[in-house]
Amino acid sequence: MRAGTGLRPLIPLLVCGVMAATAGCGGSTDEQGGESLELETKWHDRISEAVNAKPDGCKAGVGGACETHAAAVHAITERLHKEVEARPDKDRYQATLDGTTAVNEQYDQYFTELCATVPETTVDAATTQKLNTCSGLYTSIITGASDLQNNLRPSE
Repeated sequence: MRAGTGLRPLIPLLVCGVMAATAGCGGSTDEQGGESLELETKWHDRISEAVNAKPDGCKAGVGGACETHAAAVHAITERLHKEVEARPDKDRYQATLDGTTAVNEQYDQYFTELCATVPETTVDAATTQKLNTCSGLYTSIITGASDLQNNLRPSE
């Protein structure tokens, strides 16, 4: 767990407590509490932990260690996507769906490019281009997943 995240699960309770004292909170589904924070509460730390679990052997976005890391991040975003798709209010989470779709497509391309087999040291233009392509895809997967942490609330 990251430093400073210990209070994250309590935020909805604190918000709800303040709202109950003024206007009520209960089963609210708006951005003040209730279900609107459900995805954020459940997925924020999962995404963060997956993104931050980069193995020491992953340096240039290629090789087995990077592929394993990308696969773990992809698994999280894929599960998030399936959960949002199953929600009756999934249309309110379009930014989440768009973000998970982008990460999933980038991972599919990363896997198709066989990036685990690309060496970090290149000797010709073709291998250098493949290294650049795979490094860019890896960076997009990790950055895209990280950005998802800001898209876990519904839009109005």
